[in-house]
Amino acid sequence: MAAVAPAVLSARVAEAHVPACEELVPGRPESVGMSADRVEDVFARLERRVKDGLFPGAVALIARQGRIVGHRAFGTRVRGEDEPVTLDTLFDVLSITKVVATATAALILVQDGVLRLNDRIVDFVPEFAGSGKDDITVHDMLRYTAGLPIDVHFLDEPGCDDPWRRMAEEPLEYTPGAQVLYSDLTYRLLGQVIEAAAGTDLDTFAKARIWGPLGMRDTTFNPSAALIPRTAATGYSELRGRVVRGEVQDEQDYALGGIAGCDGVFTTARDLAIFSQMLLNGGRYGGVRILSRELAGAMVSNQTPGIRAEDTDVSPMANLLLTPKGYGWELGTRRFSTGGMRLARGSYGKAGGTGTFLWIDRRRELFGVLLTNHGLPTPFDEIGWNRMIDAVGSAEFFDGIINAVEDE
Repeated sequence: MAAVAPAVLSARVAEAHVPACEELVPGRPESVGMSADRVEDVFARLERRVKDGLFPGAVALIARQGRIVGHRAFGTRVRGEDEPVTLDTLFDVLSITKVVATATAALILVQDGVLRLNDRIVDFVPEFAGSGKDDITVHDMLRYTAGLPIDVHFLDEPGCDDPWRRMAEEPLEYTPGAQVLYSDLTYRLLGQVIEAAAGTDLDTFAKARIWGPLGMRDTTFNPSAALIPRTAATGYSELRGRVVRGEVQDEQDYALGGIAGCDGVFTTARDLAIFSQMLLNGGRYGGVRILSRELAGAMVSNQTPGIRAEDTDVSPMANLLLTPKGYGWELGTRRFSTGGMRLARGSYGKAGGTGTFLWIDRRRELFGVLLTNHGLPTPFDEIGWNRMIDAVGSAEFFDGIINAVEDE
C-alpha cells in the first residue's frame, strides 16, 4: 500500500471486534440474542406506514453476527399501481452511492498505490486549480472538509456545454479543513479523481473491484432494460415529464449520464447487507478481501476529530450536513441521527435522499437496511427533509432493531 498521511491512519481507527463469519446466512432472531416478537414489531410498524400511504413500498433487512434474522418486502414498486415490491427489488439509493461506490473505490486505489490520501485534486482535475483550491486533497474530499458548497444547480440551464469544468471552477464556500459540510459537489468531483486515477468510469471500476468480487450482482449504475421491471419508481420529474424509474432521480446526476460520485447506484437490500458485513468483517467477505483491515477501519472511524457533535447535532438537516464524518459515512450521534438514538458509540451509516438508509452497529455486530421508494422531498429543503424522515420512520426502525437485542 502506498504511503498515506500519518495523521489520517492513526489511533483514530477503531479497534473493533471483527466477527468470525465469512458469509451471511439465514437465522432465527433467538440464535443471535434477539427477540423474534420485537423483530416482528419492527416490520409491522414499517408495514403500517406503507398502508397509511406515507410511501409506496419498502424492503427491510436486519442482520446480526452474520445471520439475517429478517428480510421483508411491503407495498408497491410504483405509486398507485398493483405491482408488489419483492425482496429482490432494486432501489435508487442516491447518496448511499458515496460509500458503496466512491469512498470504497478511492480507498482501493490507495491500497493499490495508485492514489494517496494526501494527493492533490488538481493533479487529477486540472480545472480545479486556483481560487485557493490547489492544496485540497483526496483526504479532504473523502471526509467532506474540502471547502466546497453543498451543490450547484446549473446542469439544466441552456448553454451549459461543459458542466464538469463549471463544477471544478466553483469557488470555495469556507476554508478547507475548517468545518464539515456534506457536499454532493465534492463527491461528484471525487468521482472524477477516481476515474482519472483508475483509467475507467466509476461503474466499471466498482463492478470489477467491489460489487463483482463480493457477489453484489444486482448493484449497478443505470440499470439495464432487463432490470427495469424489478426496479422501484421514485417520483415524477417535471424536467423529464415522466415518473422516474430505473433512472437516478437527482436531476443534476441524470444530466451527467447517471454515473456520478455522489448519486446513481441502484441496488437491493441483500447486496447492501453483503457490503455491510464486509465492513463488519474488517474489509473481507466470502474469502475475498476488498480493503485492508486498516483502511476498512479508517473508513468508518471519525476523520473529523475537530468537529464536536454537541455543537452540530442540532437538527436533522444539521446532522446530515455538519456533524463528524468518516470517509463518506455519517457517524452515530445522540439526537438527530437517521439511525435513531440507541446505536452504540462507533456506529456508522448512510442516508439516501430517496428514503433509503443503512446503519451498522459494530459493537453489537448488527446492521439494518431500510430501502423505500419515497422519492426525493419536494422541495428538497430542511422542511422537506424533515418530512421525508418522519414519513419513512428511519429512527423508529433502527431504534426498534436495537430494542430487539436481549443479550446485553
